[in-house]
Amino acid sequence: MKKEKIYVNEIDKRINNNQNYCDVSNITNDNLTKDNKLTVDEKLERLFNTNGYIFNVDVEIVTTNKTYNTKIAGKVNNHIITLDNHVINIKDIKDIIF
Repeated sequence: MKKEKIYVNEIDKRINNNQNYCDVSNITNDNLTKDNKLTVDEKLERLFNTNGYIFNVDVEIVTTNKTYNTKIAGKVNNHIITLDNHVINIKDIKDIIF
């Protein structure tokens, strides 16, 4: 048994669906800058007061013993907790780069 052909409409115009997009990796946040004039406490205050969540920001924490490339999960008393389960004393931090 032979099947009938299906009607296919000819497209005679240009279709531009989904031509606009956003590349999120190239968007920079003006509030988060590398500023060497700020102290560690001021940088932490700026990080925690930004719009959005703190754990979405990649940071580089430089301490006296080690450098951590991670994201901050939170602050408890005088310690920073990272998403990598590191507990860092704020007094040991020399610089935070974000």
